Amino acid sequence: MKIWKLRRKRKLIIIFLVSFFAIYFITTVYFSFVVDPLIVFQSIIEKRLLLITLLLLFSLMLFLVLYNLFQVVRDRIGKKEGSRFRLRLTLFFLTVTLIPVVPLALISNNLISRSINLWFVSGIEESLMNALEVSKELYRKLTRESVEEWERFCLNCSEKEIKSISFKTIDGVLSFSKEGGEMRVVFLKDLEVMEYIDQNLKFSDIEPHEWRRINTEKHDYLITPVKSGAGRRYVLIREIPDNIRNHTAQVSAGLQNYRTLKVIREPAKGIIILLFTALIMPFVLLSFYLSLLISREVTDPIRELAIATQKVAEDDLTYTINLKAKDELKLLINSFNKMTRDLRVNKELLKHSERSAAWRDIARKIAHEIKNPLTPIKLSAERMLKLYDRNDSYREVLKKGITTILREVETITRMVNEFYEFARFPETRLGRHDVVPLISEILDLLRNTHREITFAFNHTTESAFIMIDTAQVRIALLNIIYNSINAVKENGIITISCYPGSGSGNGSYIIAINDNGTGIDPEIRDRIFEPYFSKDGRGIGLGLAIVEKIVLDNKGRIWFESEPGNTTFYMEFTKA
Repeated sequence: MKIWKLRRKRKLIIIFLVSFFAIYFITTVYFSFVVDPLIVFQSIIEKRLLLITLLLLFSLMLFLVLYNLFQVVRDRIGKKEGSRFRLRLTLFFLTVTLIPVVPLALISNNLISRSINLWFVSGIEESLMNALEVSKELYRKLTRESVEEWERFCLNCSEKEIKSISFKTIDGVLSFSKEGGEMRVVFLKDLEVMEYIDQNLKFSDIEPHEWRRINTEKHDYLITPVKSGAGRRYVLIREIPDNIRNHTAQVSAGLQNYRTLKVIREPAKGIIILLFTALIMPFVLLSFYLSLLISREVTDPIRELAIATQKVAEDDLTYTINLKAKDELKLLINSFNKMTRDLRVNKELLKHSERSAAWRDIARKIAHEIKNPLTPIKLSAERMLKLYDRNDSYREVLKKGITTILREVETITRMVNEFYEFARFPETRLGRHDVVPLISEILDLLRNTHREITFAFNHTTESAFIMIDTAQVRIALLNIIYNSINAVKENGIITISCYPGSGSGNGSYIIAINDNGTGIDPEIRDRIFEPYFSKDGRGIGLGLAIVEKIVLDNKGRIWFESEPGNTTFYMEFTKA
């Protein structure tokens, strides 16, 4: 039971690990092919949650592997059965696991370093900076176009005149005084731009015809101060086209990301290698851990077989291997258990045959030596009574004595006949027979003759075909049941049960006869099947000896369990 619980616990661990790693593998593939690697990398750098989780997973798998390795080494040091083979098998699995891992790690490390170096090929940063300079030059060009249009139409215009002009390159004009810095909108296509202009911005600090860029949620604008008379200054606002805005933003973001990666270039190599190791090593450790479990699955049955073989060598034929296995190992374990059972039965048969042969030889000699004088004794006693024809007191005494002689002669004759029957027990003829109707027939007979006793019959199947000699087994069943009848007192209950045996392949049926009688005394249990042994002296003690002989001759086995108020005899026969 303990072994089964450990195996069940081991299976649950395997199911959990395989399920977890399946989810882990799917997640890894998803992030590798769907999510931008830079986003994942930045997330790892900033939060490090994923990296910590991977390291914890790696630590867990490493602990499981080291713990199982420790058990393997401990068993080998303790010279436990099967430990040498398991250690060799473990080292083999470790070698097979490491063969692809070592070159994979070296090649991956080299590829990662080279791939990161390819990010920083010379000229990329300069190209990005030149692209930004091109964008700035384009902004200056847009600014010049707006300034030229302003100077061409509105150099000395009033605000009223400015509002009446339709500009092509100007999207808004702001007016502010030099003295107080008061700002006023002359005209503006998008009034929301005012929300993004800093009220404290000193346009006086910006040289005329220079540009500044303002970013809003939807658009970007160029702001350029221009000269004017009448004590006021004007600021021109021009919207940057969306295509130019987007291209410039992309170039600027690319340059910023490039410079960020350039700063963390060397740490990035270590982090990516660590991330790669954290991603791959749990799978490597999982494969090695499963290899350890597989080696245990293989070596445990072999270890049990080694122990069982040693037990059999020490003449312990009752040892059985209670270990679940599959395939050829299951066949091997079942064959071994069957072999030990057959050896045990054959050993019992041999002992029984030797003992029975000795007792049968004694029985034949006793029958021969005693039977011959019994007839003359009986005839002589009867003749003496017949010839003495006087009717006096002596005749009464003589009659009583002769009656006693005749009764005891009958007793001796019956004993001699039992000896004779035991010595010439008929040959066993095995056949395929259903024991259920046989037991039912016996119980129907006993219920009519012993109404004071309750008989019950329990059987798990409608039929139970076994290889037996029905005549002999009937005698065996009646002998045991009559013993139970003699053992029970008031409210006696005798129950017969028939069910498949629990041996390998369920290739047998067991007949159990239970009673609630006085039980069998512990001091005589070892002699219960011994010929001519009787507890109460009412017989010559051949009943259970004949039962044992019948069971063994029918290729079965018999045993019993007894305590006060509960005695059960078991007979097991081969299923037909």
